[in-house]
Amino acid sequence: MARRTVEVTPVDRDDLRDVTGLWLAARVDSGSSREAATRLVADGRLGWALRRPGVNVFVARLDGEAVGYAITTENPFGLSPQAELAIEQLWVAPAARRHGVAKSLIAAVLSAAERSGCELVVSNVPQASRDANRFFARLGFSSVIVRRVVSTSQLRRKLAPESCETGNELLRRRRSLRSRALPAASRPF
Repeated sequence: MARRTVEVTPVDRDDLRDVTGLWLAARVDSGSSREAATRLVADGRLGWALRRPGVNVFVARLDGEAVGYAITTENPFGLSPQAELAIEQLWVAPAARRHGVAKSLIAAVLSAAERSGCELVVSNVPQASRDANRFFARLGFSSVIVRRVVSTSQLRRKLAPESCETGNELLRRRRSLRSRALPAASRPF
């Protein structure tokens, strides 16, 4: 059986329709609600982000149908003194996986990096995504850093001054108050 044809092209900044549809599918695939993703498109945030200077977008077509995309940014101030091209997002529709689409997208990214004079290509890969980590490792990407993420509200709680009650102190105090209130509550009127 002949391998299906994969074609990767840079996306014109004025025509982001294919990427928008794929981006919505990727957001839903990663667990976001369709409504939340649609709002980001409707209010123009996705289009604005993709039109920023230094952002490149590539779309992959399998037999003429858009099935994947890659978004890169030029990152001259990354982890190393050499100029870097960062793969911000790479996604392939589930039905089109294992047909060479992601590899074709990476080849387009490599060409863009070479044209820009970037000596490194970097990508943040989710730690829990075993398949993605294996894919990038097979292409020679190595682990350089561990990127840790925290919500702002959780970080605020952790940085709270010592005068504020911590979760354990608050729980202890509530249990103490509850234990004092129980005997009084059990008395008949």
